[in-house]
Amino acid sequence: MGRIRVLMVLGTRPQFIKSAPLIQQLLSRRKRISLNLVHSGQHYDPEMSHVFFSQLELPRPALNLNVGSGTQVCQTATIMLRLERFLKESKPDVVIVPGDTNTTLAAAVAAAKAGYRVAHLEAGLRSGDMSMPEEINRRLTDHCSTLLFAPTRTALKNLANEELSKNAWLTGDTMVDAMRTAIPKAKEIEETLLESMQLEVPYVLVTLHRPSNVDDPTRLREIVRSLQAAGELRLIFPIHPRTRERLLALGVNITRNRSRVCYIPPQGYIETLALLKNATCLLTDSGGMQKEAYLLRTPCITLRSTTEWPETLRKQANCLINDPRMIPTAIARAGSLDIRHEPFSNPFGNGTAAQKVTKILEDEVTPRNI
Repeated sequence: MGRIRVLMVLGTRPQFIKSAPLIQQLLSRRKRISLNLVHSGQHYDPEMSHVFFSQLELPRPALNLNVGSGTQVCQTATIMLRLERFLKESKPDVVIVPGDTNTTLAAAVAAAKAGYRVAHLEAGLRSGDMSMPEEINRRLTDHCSTLLFAPTRTALKNLANEELSKNAWLTGDTMVDAMRTAIPKAKEIEETLLESMQLEVPYVLVTLHRPSNVDDPTRLREIVRSLQAAGELRLIFPIHPRTRERLLALGVNITRNRSRVCYIPPQGYIETLALLKNATCLLTDSGGMQKEAYLLRTPCITLRSTTEWPETLRKQANCLINDPRMIPTAIARAGSLDIRHEPFSNPFGNGTAAQKVTKILEDEVTPRNI
């Protein structure tokens, strides 16, 4: 029997992180599995791409589609067009698409249309908010996939509700696998990192990048005002390239690092975990960071009205707010919470998700004769 030809398509910071444990598992099975990586180029800034390949020890992609920035439709269509030729050349037995980005949907549709099996890593997530591009991406991806890897029981139930359970497995979350490897490294650098930033505990970590928060100038201006008014704690704000452009367009001085809101460049995965681990609380609109905060027992405030990770709402570990004017009150409340020693259950698995996914691929995918 020949090797299973696996093609994985990824292109954004969270996809690099959640895919890394699975990539390592697949590479360890070289006698059974042949792996090719394609980078869509959706995140192309070195601080959002190259640093993660280095830190996570990921192999060089076989192809970079260099899609760059653009509208939702333009990005999705361009990835599909550029990926189609490589699919025909490489003839994979299965195409793995992680997460819920434009890269995820484009690769899933292109592969399904070309007659290739699609495996969705992190399947079954639902926020119920169809105004979010990610909700559209994840729903459509699930419905054109033949293998669905659900990270939680809630996600598995969502798939069952949409009559997709026959192709679904509960695997746990590969983010837990990634964190088990990365947290010891974060502990090693945290003291040096905080000293280099002249940063003392307590502080609040802020990450915002979603179009719903940063593309509306009125809303973004209200967010900036609320951050400046948020009590006495210093706020550390690693700026996503998208957010940087929007702040500069508003005339916000992002170089005044002596102010209470300290704007810094995007950080690597290890550095971000170190900052998150030591933060009083996190203010974010990121799906992945809600989960990381929960696993690190750092109180989280999510600047959205919904979440695809309802598990993080347990014990008030994550608070949803949609009105930027509520930020100061939410930070004060989160700062008073003591959840680090709470007996939390972990709904995201025990760090063996990548092994489970690899075993399912070996059992379910048969190499085709070319």
